[in-house]
Amino acid sequence: MNIRVDIDDVGHTVDIVAGEKNTYTCLVDGKAVPVDVSLLKQGNNGVSVYSILSNGSSYDVILYKNKTADTVCVNGHNYSVKIRTRVDALKDKEKKLHEDKKVFKIAATIPGKIVAVKVEPGVRVKKGQPLVVIEAMKMENELKSPADGRVTGVYVRVGDKVENNAALLDIDTRVE
Repeated sequence: MNIRVDIDDVGHTVDIVAGEKNTYTCLVDGKAVPVDVSLLKQGNNGVSVYSILSNGSSYDVILYKNKTADTVCVNGHNYSVKIRTRVDALKDKEKKLHEDKKVFKIAATIPGKIVAVKVEPGVRVKKGQPLVVIEAMKMENELKSPADGRVTGVYVRVGDKVENNAALLDIDTRVE
């Protein structure tokens, strides 16, 4: 399982590989770390207590989960932690890229074939409105508008094959 872990706003890539029983090998930013994890207490109030052994050291870990942020206490030291899957991390990155933009360049998120173009230049669109449908691996993926605006350019047609990150269309949010 590949996840992104932000500890006090410092990001790390973690790939967890299960071993025998409660033993794991974690690739933390590419470095292998052996970990033995024992769940000591699972509370129904969002608090879990673990004992972790790694590289000959023992760690007492308390995880406090809530809706906005998680806190991890390791041997008495508190850390703000955000755990995200690779998809969550990509969504967050794209959201930050689009927050202050005036013109959005909509690009293919996967390689595939264009099966529908639902807008044309000059058309006003609303945030969340479907724009283009890409078929990949026998699944259809619908790309939606990230903001209200006007379509200023469409660069694909039905039947076109596109690569990942290929330009599909532009949306200008400076609509009069």
